[in-house]
Amino acid sequence: MLRNILAAVVGYIAIVAALFALSSLLWLTLGPSHAFQPGTWEVAGGWVLGSIVIGLAGAYAGGRVCAGLAHDATGATILIGIVIVLGAVSVLMPAEVAVGPRPDDVSMIEATASARQPAWLRWLNPLIGVAGVWLGSRRLRA
Repeated sequence: MLRNILAAVVGYIAIVAALFALSSLLWLTLGPSHAFQPGTWEVAGGWVLGSIVIGLAGAYAGGRVCAGLAHDATGATILIGIVIVLGAVSVLMPAEVAVGPRPDDVSMIEATASARQPAWLRWLNPLIGVAGVWLGSRRLRA
């Protein structure tokens, strides 16, 4: 059981690392002018689409890592539970709202703290995570 718990924790760390790396790459590719609606903190459609793909890829990678380390499918189940709980906490926490217009030159840290995502995307992200982990760990269930 301890091996499954550790596999789930390492799988979650892999998700976070993949999301950070892929989000950084998306930010470098799009930049603030294409990641946001003009002059606002509202994310653009390209960013929304990219974040959905990145979320699925990151969760898939975490599911693969977990599957490689876990003793059985319980490790993936634990990881899915972690994704659901932390996703629910993220949805229920009030988002910080940036005031005023967005400057033209924004760092990735500022963008992360101030971006306004659509509410439906905040609810969709945990589901994307569950789907990605499930797909990435399916070797355990085969």
